[in-house]
Amino acid sequence: MRLISQKGWGYVNVEYENGTITMHYKSEGTRIIYSCDNNSDKSTIMAEYSSMEKAEKVLEDMTKVYGSYISCNGGPGILQGSGYQQAFCFTPPKVFRFPADDEVEV
Repeated sequence: MRLISQKGWGYVNVEYENGTITMHYKSEGTRIIYSCDNNSDKSTIMAEYSSMEKAEKVLEDMTKVYGSYISCNGGPGILQGSGYQQAFCFTPPKVFRFPADDEVEV
């Protein structure tokens, strides 16, 4: 899945599967940070929210988006009537754009 940062942090477009998402709480807000290499200190700020609850809600929504897609790799299909019918499946692009702080309702 592709992750796209908030507008305030520039345009960052990364692969969810190749990194780690973490939350860092600071007195001025909670940042969601993407690290592409777990063995390195290099990381990118993807979003910032005014409360921990908003950041948690966004990460919850991101998890739902990631899990809401199916893919089919072929196979015998579905038994229908007197024979098998191949199911129509495709994998749409998976994209999650981090919403602005004022767009998140908790």
